[in-house]
Amino acid sequence: MIKEINALSIEGMPKLDKLNALVGKYVNLEYTLPNGKQVKFLDDKTTYLGNQLESEIVDGLCFGILANMDFIMVCTYEAYGKNPELLVYKKR
Repeated sequence: MIKEINALSIEGMPKLDKLNALVGKYVNLEYTLPNGKQVKFLDDKTTYLGNQLESEIVDGLCFGILANMDFIMVCTYEAYGKNPELLVYKKR
């Protein structure tokens, strides 16, 4: 799974070395859709594999990586999860 995530070659995202168990309740950010509606994509009760990586290009920007057997999701956000932006949602 780590190789699959690194193969996405997302600009500014450092190489991923490990994935941690993360409970959905703590990583389920609300994303704003183009129509202005805010949505969450994860289940608060599910445990995912993921990590947070600091951007190599933009100060204060982090990449959030979450995955399970069904999907890989990569987003960016600022401190405390502000202004999240979904970059990749890939079915596996």
